[in-house]
Amino acid sequence: MISLSLEHVKDLHTISDLFDDPYITRVGHDHRAAAPIDHPNVKYLSARLNGEQVGAFMIIESGFIEIDIHALLTKRALPHSREFGKMCLMWAFAQQHIQRVTAYIIDGLNTAKNYCMKLGFKNEGMRRDACMKNGALIGVHILGMTRQDWRAAK
Repeated sequence: MISLSLEHVKDLHTISDLFDDPYITRVGHDHRAAAPIDHPNVKYLSARLNGEQVGAFMIIESGFIEIDIHALLTKRALPHSREFGKMCLMWAFAQQHIQRVTAYIIDGLNTAKNYCMKLGFKNEGMRRDACMKNGALIGVHILGMTRQDWRAAK
């Protein structure tokens, strides 16, 4: 039997290894090292498969009613990625003040974009030249889900 769970990360050192995983680091930006962000507006939910950490979701409080979500899932988590994503969205919309979840996807990461679309996110546009990757400016797709979208998708 497979057991999936999401848990709040209290100690950032427990997820540091995820930032060394080559599957996760491929989405890195030039402007900051791959490492957990220690900031009051940033939280992490650990994704566990049969008790073993196989990923995490970074939650950024970007406004009073909105959060940004970033998935940090290893290849081992991929067969369960949709379930993990739904669990993360369930957690997000269980927060009564949250009315919207945003996912920013670097242009060219089609697998990540498709993953979000399958979870019910809607394509809302592109921020042109919004990220530096390998020395080049590239765009970032804006994907969003409202509380109403979430209710309709369940």
